Amino acid sequence: MHSMHPIVKLVEGYAATILSSAPLAAQRRTPAILWMGDPGSRELALSFDDGPHPRDTPALLEVLARYEVQATFSWLGERVEAWPDLAARVVGAGHQLMIHGYRHRSFLLEHPTELRAMLDRTRALLARHGGLDPERIRSVRPPFGHLSGGLVRKLLAWGYRPVLGSLVPIHWLIPQTVAVRQVVQQARGGDLIVLHEALGGPPVAGLTDAMLARLAPRGFRFVSVEALWQAHDRVFPGATEPR
Repeated sequence: MHSMHPIVKLVEGYAATILSSAPLAAQRRTPAILWMGDPGSRELALSFDDGPHPRDTPALLEVLARYEVQATFSWLGERVEAWPDLAARVVGAGHQLMIHGYRHRSFLLEHPTELRAMLDRTRALLARHGGLDPERIRSVRPPFGHLSGGLVRKLLAWGYRPVLGSLVPIHWLIPQTVAVRQVVQQARGGDLIVLHEALGGPPVAGLTDAMLARLAPRGFRFVSVEALWQAHDRVFPGATEPR
């Protein structure tokens, strides 16, 4: 058996630290942000940032259809402009679309007026090309997970709802087997899994296929981010009302 490269060991250890952090405690501490769903359920939410992408999105749709799994795609407006047809394909397959921003830049670096305009523009693009009601597109996951208290309050005032996640393997930097093992070992009811399109490393569709092959037999039910919000709102009523 070949020994693991020391850099891979380091990265795996770092990712395991992230995965074993306390998202449930964070959810209770900051209920205006969606970190995860009901830990007492057998539900998982699978999400994909950074798309759409002409290589990864169609391949992911094929894998998800094979396992009959619903997912959420968190997309960038400028990439929707580049590949608009993929929005209709995702919605037609029964998946949710949410906002990742217009461009992949920290929201903390954007002027609030420009940020709001970019979020509104991205929502309009998703609605137009996905055939959706724009008022129903409210979930926003910021690039890099960058949020502040002030930014959360602004998002809520603008009618958006901030989303992070509870399982975020850095799969573009580690072997597929390592990323799959991390998620499978850590997954528990209510988890919101964050994967990424359009990056290097092992193809995300193959990674998703390998993960689902091991998670599906464990009796998990895959739901959308919107379904997690519904469970969240029953536990934390009014938490996302503008302040």
